[in-house]
Amino acid sequence: AVRWLQPSSWRRKTMLEPWRLPGLEAVSAGDTSGGAWHSGTTAAGVSFRTPRLDAVSAGKVAESVGRAALRARAERSLEEVIDGVARAAARLVDPAGETGRRTQETLAQGLGWSIPTVTETLRGMAAAWTQQALTGLVSSELGDPACLERFRPDPARADRLRRAIGPPLQLVVHAGNVPGVAVTAVIRGLLVRSGILNKAPADEPALVSRFARCLAEVDELLGRCVGSTWWPADEVPPAWEEWVRRSGKVVVYGGQEAVEGIRRRVPGDKDVVAYGPRLGVGVVLPDAPGGAAAALARDVCAYDQQGCVSPRIVYVIAARADGFADELAEALGRETQRLGVAQPGSGEATAIREARAAWEFGGYRAGGGARTLGHDTDLSWTVLLGDRLGCEAEALLRVIYVYPAPGVAEVIRELEPLSGRIQALGYWGEKFLDELGEGAALLGACRVAPFGSLAWPPADWRHEGRYQLLPLINWTDLELPK
Repeated sequence: AVRWLQPSSWRRKTMLEPWRLPGLEAVSAGDTSGGAWHSGTTAAGVSFRTPRLDAVSAGKVAESVGRAALRARAERSLEEVIDGVARAAARLVDPAGETGRRTQETLAQGLGWSIPTVTETLRGMAAAWTQQALTGLVSSELGDPACLERFRPDPARADRLRRAIGPPLQLVVHAGNVPGVAVTAVIRGLLVRSGILNKAPADEPALVSRFARCLAEVDELLGRCVGSTWWPADEVPPAWEEWVRRSGKVVVYGGQEAVEGIRRRVPGDKDVVAYGPRLGVGVVLPDAPGGAAAALARDVCAYDQQGCVSPRIVYVIAARADGFADELAEALGRETQRLGVAQPGSGEATAIREARAAWEFGGYRAGGGARTLGHDTDLSWTVLLGDRLGCEAEALLRVIYVYPAPGVAEVIRELEPLSGRIQALGYWGEKFLDELGEGAALLGACRVAPFGSLAWPPADWRHEGRYQLLPLINWTDLELPK
């Protein structure tokens, strides 16, 4: 097979082949010196290239992936799909195997993360990629998984059968803040029997293609159901136009600006499933036992606090929060030392210093007890302690705001400006937990869970308050003769 060949000087400096394009294995990219390539850099500044597809080439990829998906529907049972996906995922994250080691190294290099942080992230993600977890997910959402393979009785009506299936092709636009989420999105598409065309994230463009290669090693047909490449966010290349036209659903992950930009580029008759920006918050209840700070520190440091479930604010139900803030600072110091997290980049470091200075100045001007906890030169973590109830927070690297609060009701009222944007609400303790849960539901929070588990939701959680598979499915009713 003829590949997109890269000069040896480029190969030594860059990430190799962050793409997977079924149907083009025997097609040459042409001139490797200029217009045949998109060029990008990862979150840590590692250079990479992907082939610049024209409409014909993009169409060939879509046709190949779509044909493979239709063939897989006929030749692979749902049980076989789940087994193949689980085995490929296990190979991807196994640190004892060559594939797993290379995956960890690639992610650490591309994101600027430490190997322990990458290892913990992949291990946590992989818990939702096992055969048992995936089988449970399908059963939880569909009740009868067999309806993804054939018509089955409708539990609501005796005179009707029902059949569920995804479109032959989905187009998924990924965000790169949390490695592994892209693999989860691909797995969701495979479970509903779709072929998946992926626009990989620049921050870590290689993980989806690596998973597709692992899948092909386990089951060549399933591997051909996944295509992936990357192009700059400010371009609308022929591949985008062709893939949107051929896809039954468009799934997008990203910030508000990215999601709105994608919606503008998708025709109105296309179904868009969007996952936008969210955040996590926490509450330390009045009867909280020891261990709260250590558990919360794990949630803060997971994914380098870049996830939609990552806590940014924590409220302590007490007159003051000084003691908890001190404990949290110590716990963050231990956790960052354990994970060996990288220091923020220059832009991130400047933003953290400015946030610290503004917080200290604001506390001094108010004459209160607001404090900043963190090393002057080591910016790997920061605790910003308020002396009164507040809701201010910024999305900065391992920066968490701590506020005292008189009660749960006051916390819920304070969080009203964030209504609809809270992905997860963490807690520690049991007193007033029912009240906290009801308040979280009113705020539109998707998940309420103890500290220490916010970063690792169960396989069948309601992402942004929605089912994972049902938005990807089309239903067909077969009404029986009366």
